[in-house]
Parts: sequence; structure tokens; C-alpha cells
Amino acid sequence: MRDLLNCLLGRRRARPLKGSTMKGSVVLQKKNVLDFNDFHVSFLDSLHEFLGKRVSLHLVSATHADPERGLKGKLGKAAYLEEWGKKQVGLAVGEAQFTVDFEWDESFGTPGAFVIRNEHHGQFYLKSLTLHHVPGKGRVHFVCNSWVYPSKKYTSDRIFFSNESYLPGETPLALKNLREEELLNLRGNGVGELKEWDRVYDYAYYNDLGKPDDGPDLVRPVLGGSVEFPYPRRGRTGRPPTKTGEIRPLPLIYCAWKL
Repeated sequence: MRDLLNCLLGRRRARPLKGSTMKGSVVLQKKNVLDFNDFHVSFLDSLHEFLGKRVSLHLVSATHADPERGLKGKLGKAAYLEEWGKKQVGLAVGEAQFTVDFEWDESFGTPGAFVIRNEHHGQFYLKSLTLHHVPGKGRVHFVCNSWVYPSKKYTSDRIFFSNESYLPGETPLALKNLREEELLNLRGNGVGELKEWDRVYDYAYYNDLGKPDDGPDLVRPVLGGSVEFPYPRRGRTGRPPTKTGEIRPLPLIYCAWKL
């Protein structure tokens, strides 16, 4: 009776059915490859690997919701990127490919998303994850194309969804709440200063074009939000205002957010 109840509720069985390993391929670019002046990142990342602080991935089921997670998809066990410091050959310049072995059994169902946690010192550019020989699917591909910063910089886990698209009313229950949470994270709450690792699509007026603290000749009007200058908008940074009340000027090389 207990096994039957666990099955109906989607809970993991104590003895998995036909347990096996699911192979995955991760393609990414390390920061020290993209930034030749940041070699210390490579050393610190290798040190973190030695200390057990690694890059982990958890598959998320698209077909089996977990009541203990608020009906979100069941979360698989952690799988780790192996041989971080190994020299890569046969790939595009700057790319590195890693093989990941995920534990899988029939009670998990079909993966529809994955959570990645970066315990290294520096960030990396995650390009894709491909799952091979997925039962009932064959191949499941995740296009990521996103910077993944150390987990300590985030207030929520980084999650990526597979390339399979759904109409709003056909989104699997196991993924629906996760997608809604991700949209809320991207919208932000409109407060606080945004850093380069914040993935917030928030907008503000162009009120940072002048340097009012350096004299009245450097005061510039606010573009946007008025009858005279209704447009355009810029990415909100949340930086504090200058002493005269205007927002500090934005350096041209600064990006308000990164994907």
C-alpha cells in the first residue's frame, strides 16, 4: 500500500525501477579563455575543484511533479562536470566539452529542465547541454548561451529549459510553476542596484547623461517619461543619485545586465 501511495503521489521509490545512467554533453567557454588578462581565475577554479567546490547539474522532470516541491518537477541527483582542467581538443576555439553522467530511473520521467550550480571562483559562458538516449525522446537539447556566475551571487538557482515549446495551456504541470518563477526573477522588483550578474529586464529613463556635480554646464535633461521627451528607455541600474539629485553618469563600457 505504501508503494502504491508513493507512486500515485510521484514520490521517489526506495528501489528505483530499471535504474540506469543518462549521458549528457555540456559545452561552455571558460572566462580565462575569453579574457586573456584573467589567468588567476583558472588557478582559483582549479583550487576550488581540488577542495570539492565544483559545477553541479540537477535534471528536472517535465512529466512527474513532486508534491514536496510544490508540484514542481522532480529534482534529480547532482551530476558533476569532470576533469575541469583537462585540455580540450577538436572543438571550436575557446570551447570546452564535458561529459556528464546523470542517474535516471523510470520514476523520474522525461527531463524538461536542469538546474546548474557553480561553486567555482569565476563565471563561465554556458552554451548548451545535450542529453543522449532519453527514453521515449531520444535526444533532448538545451540551448543556454548565458553567463553562469558563482552560486553565491544569486538569490535563486539558475535553471534552463529544454528547446521543446508549449502553448500556455499545454505546459506540463511539473514545469509551469518553474517557468512562472523564472519570469518573476527576470522582471525583478524595481529596487536596489543591479550588478553584472543580475538577469533583470527592468527599464528606466535616461537620467544619467550629465555630470551635475561638476557644474551647471554639465546638467542634461532627462530623456523619457515627459511630454517633451517621452522616449527612449534604458536598462535600469539602480545606482544612487548624485549630490545634486541626478543619477550618476553611466560609463559607456558598462552593461546594466548580462543574460
